[in-house]
Amino acid sequence: MDEKIQVLDLQIDNLTAKDAVKRVVSYMETELVNVVEMVTMNTLAKFQQEEMAKELFDSFDIALASDKGMLEAAGETDERRLKEVDELLFIKMVMRFLHKNSARVFLLAEDDADLQKLEMYMQNDYSNIQVVDKATMQEKGTSDDMLLNLVNGAEAECILSALPSPIEEQFIYRNKSLVNARIWLGFGNLLDELKKEKTGFQKIKEFILRQLLKKEMAKKGENA
Repeated sequence: MDEKIQVLDLQIDNLTAKDAVKRVVSYMETELVNVVEMVTMNTLAKFQQEEMAKELFDSFDIALASDKGMLEAAGETDERRLKEVDELLFIKMVMRFLHKNSARVFLLAEDDADLQKLEMYMQNDYSNIQVVDKATMQEKGTSDDMLLNLVNGAEAECILSALPSPIEEQFIYRNKSLVNARIWLGFGNLLDELKKEKTGFQKIKEFILRQLLKKEMAKKGENA
């Protein structure tokens, strides 16, 4: 299996959930932070016209598709791969790993509502994970220095980030070399999908984004 696929002009890792988790396990033994990003349809839409998008995505250690539509648009036909992406199996497996190992984790979200969702998700299913500290941009502002001081002071092994695109990707791109942790897990806005609480509007929006992605991919193929 190719480990990279091209979606529009961006490179995304085509790893099975099991192989991606193996990499995360190895990252827990490193000194420098390793960035693992879940790429959503919304992320692709936000970064399609960004000049720095390719450089930004290349800086991530792992960038995984969170929607099977991305794989389908890139020509993936393996039903097992499509199913595990559709079920967000990687997130479930990596959370079980953190739970089993009582990992020290810092929680980061945009506002109190998103932080509460993240906390409830962990309390219900992964209560053995140690939350050493937490913060929201709503509370602490958008100052990189302020958030970095808080994150680094917590001495966490892993940062679980539920920041939306493009805030999530741009923040870690600017500050990767300054983060004192072993893993940065960027989940974006996937908590509702994990808990199956998406609204009808969200489903319609995602359907439209899938169709636009397929059209863009087809157009690029014709012009190649």
